[in-house]
Amino acid sequence: MAPANNHKEGDPDSARERILDASLRIFGERGFSGATTKEIARRAKVNEVTVFRLFKTKRALFSAVMMERSPLIQVESRLPFNPTASIDDQIYANMRTVLGVLRDNKSMFMVMLGDAWRHPKSRMMLYDIAIKRGLEFVTEFIKAQMDAGRIRKTDPEIAARALMGMMQSYFLLTDMFEARAPDEEEDERTIRGFVSVFLDGMRQEKGAVGK
Repeated sequence: MAPANNHKEGDPDSARERILDASLRIFGERGFSGATTKEIARRAKVNEVTVFRLFKTKRALFSAVMMERSPLIQVESRLPFNPTASIDDQIYANMRTVLGVLRDNKSMFMVMLGDAWRHPKSRMMLYDIAIKRGLEFVTEFIKAQMDAGRIRKTDPEIAARALMGMMQSYFLLTDMFEARAPDEEEDERTIRGFVSVFLDGMRQEKGAVGK
């Protein structure tokens, strides 16, 4: 006797969720250009016509995946918020969280970046839906810290770009270009160093003698 199939094609909510989950995996494996709606439908256990009925186009499906399944959602939901913690501890905890999400979704990030490099339309979509949103999120965090008097006033977007750039470059160097597993001790030393450089800056104090 064949096992019961719990996936109901006629349930639009269930079908939509399965399509989004399947799309996230396939876009992550093959990029926007390499992914096909036929394969997405097969993995989601729906007819291909259902994919187009719910999302109209592959581009609209990609947008929905980025909006509803993007790792950025994980970052936003997992970032610790403790108003009594020091700014050093908050930024350290945030960097740790971001690095964890980047590593958990490493394959998807790499395929998406490669696809964006080759195809301008994919690049524009990725920027508008994910990168721009992430930059706005970090900028708001930085601005709130400035308004609270916890860090000095400067352009919050530039500060946000600097903070994001530190973590992104470390992820690329350790997880993509080095043929070894990430080292916990190196993670700790590097992230603590990033926090110090970001908050204290590199400007020498007045009257100090260069060493």
